[in-house]
Amino acid sequence: MMKRGTNTVTNQPFFQKFTTANKQLYQQNIDLRNAVLRGPLGKLITPEEIVIEQNNQFYGITVADVLVATFSTYQKDTATVRLVSFAVDMSYQYQRLGSSLFRWALDDFKKQGYQQVSLSARASAHEFYLKQGFKDVGNPTTNQYLGVIDFDMQYMI
Repeated sequence: MMKRGTNTVTNQPFFQKFTTANKQLYQQNIDLRNAVLRGPLGKLITPEEIVIEQNNQFYGITVADVLVATFSTYQKDTATVRLVSFAVDMSYQYQRLGSSLFRWALDDFKKQGYQQVSLSARASAHEFYLKQGFKDVGNPTTNQYLGVIDFDMQYMI
């Protein structure tokens, strides 16, 4: 598990990388993603989706041992890591935690030898990813399951 800084006494952000084997963090990840990404759409993460992500790497920020920002990744091909399910607790949004988490994870992606990051961004997060340096690849599409517009994007490391 990769970590950066810790101070639960003063509630400073604590960056870490984890897997589904860390049951406490993974459950917080599911809860946060349901609250931020799925609940507003009237949907929840399904057991089938949980099975699919069992080998993903998760990145997160905790404050006082509570996960407040998270995303997961998987290897798309030897040069590309795929970023999925980026969620920041509503009370921590617009404080640059998402940007900080992405920048911190970029160092790990480089160490793993990846050359690019790909993702599908919801229209509501499109501007955030553009600010991080992602570029659109192709035209927006409709995610039939969630009923949202997605933008395929990539970031060259």
